[in-house]
Amino acid sequence: MKYRIPAEFRPGMRGLDKVLGKLESEIMEIVWRKGCQVTIRDVYEEIQAGRKIAYTTVMTVMGRLATKKLLQKWSVGNTYYFLPTASRDEFTRSIVGRVLDSLLDDFADATLAHLIKRVQRDDLDTIRKLEELLASYQEEQPKGGKTDEPA
Repeated sequence: MKYRIPAEFRPGMRGLDKVLGKLESEIMEIVWRKGCQVTIRDVYEEIQAGRKIAYTTVMTVMGRLATKKLLQKWSVGNTYYFLPTASRDEFTRSIVGRVLDSLLDDFADATLAHLIKRVQRDDLDTIRKLEELLASYQEEQPKGGKTDEPA
């Protein structure tokens, strides 16, 4: 099942709060950590252990996450069950890809220059790996240059 990647990106926030609301992030982290189907009660009890929150608030946000297709939702009797539609890693890769694609579409030179500068500042080994990947990619390209495949 394909999930709807949130459209808003808040660079000043930390972690998943950059793309999800604070409570949405907290709920998704709980669901991913549990690694199995959960109920609203399961999530509510874990959140409430750290602070006061209404059960209906958790229920509403989990419903919203299901509407966004981040959670799969089904019921058995009066109980709703939820599973993530993607792993945390898959979701993160999608978000990073979407943000970078957007930046590259509008600001390719500045984006690439910043990425290289950032990686170079932090890790010269990573720069060498990137150079090897680029060389490998260039060797695979047909003579004359362009390909229809995304990078």
